[in-house]
Amino acid sequence: MTTTAPADAPPLPSLIRIGRGLGAISDEELERICDENPGWKFEIDVDGELVINARPYGEVPDVCTEIGAQVGNWRVRGGGGRARDSSAGYRISDDPDSGPLLEPDVSWVSPERLAAATREDVKGAMSFNPDFVVEIRSPSDRLRDQQTKMDIWMHYGVRLGWLVDLDACNVWIYRPDQDPQLLERPATLHGEDVLVGLEVDCAEIWRLADEANRD
Repeated sequence: MTTTAPADAPPLPSLIRIGRGLGAISDEELERICDENPGWKFEIDVDGELVINARPYGEVPDVCTEIGAQVGNWRVRGGGGRARDSSAGYRISDDPDSGPLLEPDVSWVSPERLAAATREDVKGAMSFNPDFVVEIRSPSDRLRDQQTKMDIWMHYGVRLGWLVDLDACNVWIYRPDQDPQLLERPATLHGEDVLVGLEVDCAEIWRLADEANRD
């Protein structure tokens, strides 16, 4: 019998890591697990452990939607590529059958990477790295865990990353071969030379953060 967590399940006190060598789990098997447990998020880390955490709740999905909408609008206006939400998974290693499988809150893949992908690469979890990722720190996330995840993204070829900390109202900017840059309550965030011309207005992000921090 499958025990299914409710969609509004409360946050776990910390990440749960189960077993080693699970990097070999098929995308179909992991997709089935996710479908049967919609209240939880399942990823496979670099050690092959299955990592389970609560799906974001409260203001976090709203912030994901806000950033995703602005990235999506930029894409439609000419940025191209493919913008994805937190349901998108990526097998981010040279071995797509056994590497880590991670789900960013927002991601974007450039037209160039899409053009180089095969049909199999985009079936289920995508077997290549996004160019850009956003991770939102939720109440159940430890900052150190999120920073480690960002380091993994950058190690495997992400070109620009944002780690948004709603509690502290700041953003860590990740770039290849550089230390992360901390921005305190920025008014805008820019796509730089990766998402050229993208400018994300952060007013709604900080309004949502302030509202949550008052509760």
